[in-house]
Parts: sequence; structure tokens; C-alpha cells
Amino acid sequence: MKHSYFLVLILITMFSWQCATGPKITYNIPPNYPKEKKDKLIADLDKGKELYKINCSQCHGIFTKGEDKIPNFTNKQIDNYAARFMRRDPKNHAAAIKMSTAQLNEVLEFLRYKKVDSSK
Repeated sequence: MKHSYFLVLILITMFSWQCATGPKITYNIPPNYPKEKKDKLIADLDKGKELYKINCSQCHGIFTKGEDKIPNFTNKQIDNYAARFMRRDPKNHAAAIKMSTAQLNEVLEFLRYKKVDSSK
């Protein structure tokens, strides 16, 4: 019985350490944004972040291959990507073809609101 408590304590410690040392992503949300809308926006942005991890991170960094930062995409780059997606441009990334329009919009919204990393 003592061993199982000890094992649980070790697992909780390891999980907490991993969460604390992982990359932190914050968002550029205007300070006067209404609280009730802000919570929903953050939930939507977090959903876009998860879709980014699944569909985009293998080529665009973070969470795979030792990369620790998401590239700082400009709004123009994001707009161009969205336009190519809507046209189903064959030069567009293969990952985008697997996503619905709603999913891609969630990823692009996440990228627009993500705070720019100025250390690059």
C-alpha cells in the first residue's frame, strides 16, 4: 500500500514538472475584451493550438523534433495561406487538405492571437 502511494506521488511530480517546463503560449487579447467572451475565445484558441500540434507542428516546429517555438507568422502569411486553402491550391500544404474549413480557421485564429516571440 505504501508503495502505491509513493508511485502516485512520483507520477504526480513528474507530470507537474513536465507541465511547468513545457513551452508556454500566451495570447494577445485586448485588455478590455469582455470576460465572458474572453473565456470562450481562449477555449477556441486552445482548440486551435491542439489542431496546430496535430496537423502543422511536424513541419512548423514545436512539440516535435526538438523544436521549442512556433514560427511567428505574419498576418499576410496567414491570409495567403487561408486564400490558398480556399482555392484548394495544390501548392498548399498537404496537412491542410485533411482539415475542414472550420478547423483551419481555428488554427489560423490561434496563430493570429498567439503572442509573437521576439527572441527570434
